[in-house]
Amino acid sequence: MTNFFQSNLKFLRKQSGVNQTEIALQLNKAHTSIGNYEKGISEPTISEINILSQFFDISIENLINTDLSNSKDFKNYDRNIESINSKENSKGKGKDLPKHSPKDTRMPQVITMDTQGNENVVFVPVKARAGYLNGYGDSEFISQLPAYRLPGLNNGTFRLFEADGLSMYPTLHSGDVIIGSFVESLAALRDDRVHIVVTKNDGVVVKRVLNRIKTDGKLILKSDNYKERDQYPTLVVSPDDILEVWYATGFLSRQMRPPAEMYNRLIDLEGKFTLMEEKLKKVSQ
Repeated sequence: MTNFFQSNLKFLRKQSGVNQTEIALQLNKAHTSIGNYEKGISEPTISEINILSQFFDISIENLINTDLSNSKDFKNYDRNIESINSKENSKGKGKDLPKHSPKDTRMPQVITMDTQGNENVVFVPVKARAGYLNGYGDSEFISQLPAYRLPGLNNGTFRLFEADGLSMYPTLHSGDVIIGSFVESLAALRDDRVHIVVTKNDGVVVKRVLNRIKTDGKLILKSDNYKERDQYPTLVVSPDDILEVWYATGFLSRQMRPPAEMYNRLIDLEGKFTLMEEKLKKVSQ
């Protein structure tokens, strides 16, 4: 924006002691969007500017057109924001701020950056899964995990998870590395797609998700290994039990999958055998 908005947003955020994730929660946006606003890469909507002006208890005029960091009226700005919706309702301020239930909306607790300020793609191997359940919000724990930059993973927050066991076979093999894109809203979960779900009771699980939150208030997590269903039972979880969800956008594997054409060949071969059996029956008669 051709004004002071981007520098003012950063100034107000730091003076108020809130992070980009908390601001993003106000706007129902990814935390990376706030970083883009502060860098001037993208622009907020009028509605978002209005929400921010209420959140920081400042007029839209000052938010956009005044250099707050150099203004004597805001030199010592110190707005103590105790919670997302802790505005002074008695004054009629903030009563229209969006309220997001923790059951519906989530933000990554910790991200790491490279020297250029780009988000790293953190890798969670099988041996780190138990620790991840307790350390997913611990910056020290996350910073100790391997981190990479992968081509094409620029728009969003991504994390790598190592598959363990054969619950998702033949879709995934044990040892495959799944590329997960962070899911902010449980309502946006794509039905019948593979996700990495971090739960309080079952830990980190890779499952195909059936989204039944709107109708039944539950997520159904099922395995692809239909031949060994007894070993990999379907899980039914409540939103309260979910800490994080990552949508599987792809995977890295050391094992080459059999060609899809092989299935068509088997069907064709089965058809030929059926016709041969039919001819043999006629000959024997």
